Amino acid sequence: MIGFINITAKLQFKYQNSSITCKIFPKKQSITSRLQTDKILIYSSIFSLLIFPSSPVFASQNIDNNIIIQDESNILTKSSITYLEKSSLNLEKEFGFKIYFLSLRSLPYDVEIDKYAQDLFNQMNLGKKDVLVVLSSKLANGSIYWGEDVSQLNSKISESIIKDTYAVKAREEQYSSATIDVSNRLVSILSNKGDILPVDKQKISNQSNYKSARATEEKRSKYAAIIIILLVIAFVVPMVQFFYYVKDE
Repeated sequence: MIGFINITAKLQFKYQNSSITCKIFPKKQSITSRLQTDKILIYSSIFSLLIFPSSPVFASQNIDNNIIIQDESNILTKSSITYLEKSSLNLEKEFGFKIYFLSLRSLPYDVEIDKYAQDLFNQMNLGKKDVLVVLSSKLANGSIYWGEDVSQLNSKISESIIKDTYAVKAREEQYSSATIDVSNRLVSILSNKGDILPVDKQKISNQSNYKSARATEEKRSKYAAIIIILLVIAFVVPMVQFFYYVKDE
C-alpha cells in the first residue's frame, strides 16, 4: 500500500547577503516521489547560489564613516586608538589629509585585501584627500587605498609600509605598535617630512655600523703590538743610555 502526504512548506537558503526561498505547493504525491522532489529543490538552490554568486560581502557590516579608527579585531589598546585618532586629526588640520584605519582579524574567503580596501573606500564615500588603511591581524597583512589628490603615496611606498613596517611587528603579535608605526610613516610622508626608515632596514643600517668579530680582533692585536713596542722603547732606551754613560766612566 502506497501512502500519500499533503505538505505545504518553505525552504530558505542563505548565502552571504543573498537568500533564496523555495515554496513547496501542496500536492498529493507518494512519499518516495515527495522526497526526491525535495532533494532536487535543495540541490538546485545550492547550485544556483554557487554559479551565480552574490555581490561582494564586507567583513564589517557596521562601517561608520565618522569613526576614524575601527577596531573590529579588538586587538588595539585604548591608548593606541587615541594616539591614532589625534595623529589623523592633526594631519587633517594642518595638511587636509585624513587617515582612516580598519583593523580586522581576517577577510571573507577568497577576497583579495587590495580589492577589499578599494571597495570599502568607495562604500564609505571617502574623499580625494582621504587615506584608508585596512589591516588583517591574522594574516599580518594589509592594504592602503587613497584618494586621487594624495600624490605623496604610490604602490611602492604602500607595499613597503605594509610589508616592512606592519608585518614585522604583527608577526610578533605587537599589533598596536605595528599600527602606530604605520600611522607614523603615513603622517611623515603626507606632511612632507619624508619617509621613515622601516624597522628591518634600520636593523640592517645599524648592523652595518658594527665591525665583525674578526675585524675587531685584528684591530685589537695591532693596538696591543703598538703598546708593547712603546713599552719596550720606554724601558730599553733609558737603560741603554744609562749603560752607555756608565761604560765611559
